[in-house]
Amino acid sequence: MSETRSKNTGLKLPFIPSRLERVSLFLVLGVSAALLNLALAYAGVDLLGFDSRLQQNYVNVVTMEISLVYSFFVYRAFVWKIRNRDLGQIFLRQLPLYHLSAGSGVLARIALFPVLQALGVHYLLNVATGILLGAAVNYVLSDRFVFKDARAGKKT
Repeated sequence: MSETRSKNTGLKLPFIPSRLERVSLFLVLGVSAALLNLALAYAGVDLLGFDSRLQQNYVNVVTMEISLVYSFFVYRAFVWKIRNRDLGQIFLRQLPLYHLSAGSGVLARIALFPVLQALGVHYLLNVATGILLGAAVNYVLSDRFVFKDARAGKKT
């Protein structure tokens, strides 16, 4: 990890990752969340037999939420390097804000899924397309609102 200089003091702050490092980690960990999402979608549809159109939509929503909670915790720990384990801060502030930041992407994914489904797109490609749609918005909003204290170097 490279060192980042504080704008106010000029001090090197090795515990604050640079934007490039954060984006890179976000993408790598996002791939792990996407793989989890795809694996769970496959399990729900092909292994458990939830294969009607309506059931596939339910599987999509449930696997999105599981993947979303997983990504919150890995991003918090590895992208923004937050070590504070204050459960109130996590569950009453950051996780709800993270859901809001990801919410626009999630809503777009939910809206997009039946459209692509009607066009005959395979459900796994459909899920993957939705994942890409939400990733950029989620990063920007997470960085600006959810984990802004960590980005600013404040103890969170």
